Amino acid sequence: MTAGAVYVGRFQPPHAAHLASIRHALAHADHLLVLLGSANLARSVKNPFSAAERARMLRGALREVGADLRRVTFRPLPDRFDADLWAADVRREAAAVFGEGTPVSLVGFEKDASTAYLRWFPGWGRLPVPEVPGLNATDLRAAYFTGRPLPDGVPEAVRVFLAQFAEKPAYNRLCMEWEAVEAARAALPPGAHLHEKRWLHVEEGKVWLHTRRDPIGLGLWELPGRVLPLGEIAAGGHEFAHPARALVAPTTAHVYREAVPAAFPARPVPLALALRAPRRFHEDHHAIFMRLLAGAAASSSPG
Repeated sequence: MTAGAVYVGRFQPPHAAHLASIRHALAHADHLLVLLGSANLARSVKNPFSAAERARMLRGALREVGADLRRVTFRPLPDRFDADLWAADVRREAAAVFGEGTPVSLVGFEKDASTAYLRWFPGWGRLPVPEVPGLNATDLRAAYFTGRPLPDGVPEAVRVFLAQFAEKPAYNRLCMEWEAVEAARAALPPGAHLHEKRWLHVEEGKVWLHTRRDPIGLGLWELPGRVLPLGEIAAGGHEFAHPARALVAPTTAHVYREAVPAAFPARPVPLALALRAPRRFHEDHHAIFMRLLAGAAASSSPG
């Protein structure tokens, strides 16, 4: 029996395989820390539910199977689109819950590139969990946003939450986004990689942003600019190319720290407001914004 275990996931939404992993972890650890990933990202077809909503679904589903919730702690975990920064966040959360120096085991099994992080924690134990074949959250979201019956393996508490959420305006927006994302992907050849140009301009306590009118990310802020046509490649600027940063296809962003060209509409937003509102930004634009601001602050500080 290990003292503490850490289970990282997006749980978008939770399903029976997630519950099986949690119950397996609780059978082998005194306490489990569940880190709810992508907590800083806006609602999208990939991440439709907030960290609080996912914690609510998981608590309800765990109560249904009689799990001891006193032994489970839920914490939000932001996406950093940087492995080192993200792993440091995981370690920091584990230390805050279990204390420095407490033996910790990481829960999970390696299924694909999305779980490569299991190898990023030397010195931590591993708590492998049994795989539940044929069940994944991607297929569940596909059914949910296209009005098809949910597959087996969805806990009743999650079904109830999803039914209630479907009555909200956010659900209709996400259904439209799902259709738009699928159409955009279908228009691209297999293996397509896109480029985009973006601008970050900060001046006198304001940052220049654009509000999206496209069904994908409707109403969210973005750094002004555009995705380039397939085959057109940008150059220069700060490059951001995390494979999971864009919703439609792998996309390399080239971000320029200069005034926004007149061709791209943008308006000034108070910098303090933008800093504290990551979930109002499209895709990873807030993470880019924060990374470049931090870099500028570091380069301007006395050596």
